[in-house]
Amino acid sequence: MALLGLLLMLGCAAVAVDAVVQNTEVMHAVLFNQPITGMSLGALFVAGCVVGLLFALGMAMFFGGLGRAARIRRERRALRKDNEDADALRERNAALEQRLATQDNAYPNEPATTDTTETTDAGRHRV
Repeated sequence: MALLGLLLMLGCAAVAVDAVVQNTEVMHAVLFNQPITGMSLGALFVAGCVVGLLFALGMAMFFGGLGRAARIRRERRALRKDNEDADALRERNAALEQRLATQDNAYPNEPATTDTTETTDAGRHRV
């Protein structure tokens, strides 16, 4: 693909050089009501190429800005969703802590029992 692009660029450069070298006639043009005199056809072609390159650069900047803005919106949306998930987990954690505290207070005289049996979670980690 890179070789094809390089060949295409070389072909375009050859056409541009040929257009400049072969066309030496003096041209007169009017642009935005301003006369442009004394330019050869090749120089006018080069000026057109420069304008085309500036237009392409402007398009690249425009679409790059749109893509960057879309990426930032996606990242913000993902962060907002993560924050909402974290808030829900905090609320659930607080509710479970409250429930555990009320269960511990319901049986104050009984000693705390600990489970000494080991279980595996998916065969990888011991709990």
